[in-house]
Amino acid sequence: MPELVVTMVVIGILAAVAVPRFATRAEFDAFGYSEALRQALRFAQKSAVAKRRPVCVAISSSSLSLTLGASFGAASCTLSLPDPATNTAYLLAAPASVTVSNASFSFDSLGRPSAAQSITVSGGSNVQTIQVVTETGYVR
Repeated sequence: MPELVVTMVVIGILAAVAVPRFATRAEFDAFGYSEALRQALRFAQKSAVAKRRPVCVAISSSSLSLTLGASFGAASCTLSLPDPATNTAYLLAAPASVTVSNASFSFDSLGRPSAAQSITVSGGSNVQTIQVVTETGYVR
């Protein structure tokens, strides 16, 4: 009987500490979406280099989309860049509790962005900043 009581007390303490962390998912959603956004930006850069065409990135407050230039020196992106997992147009929707700063830029065929970018992802009290370096296109 004492073991059962001690076990129940320990479970109660763990529940009191852990449950409030999972009650608000906004912080977790912001971190997860910022990681997915970094991955998508790296994919866009690698696709631009591999296909030797510009890849345009359009980030709104609720989604990211990637499009591909029609030819090597194309000034605009008119073709959809397929998502390798689904083979449909690449679109990454943000969770409802997450807001993202707007950005619009492109990677050239050497993987360089058209301009340096600083993208902010926020949810609850968690604010993540994603930076794209001008000369190298490095995403951090």
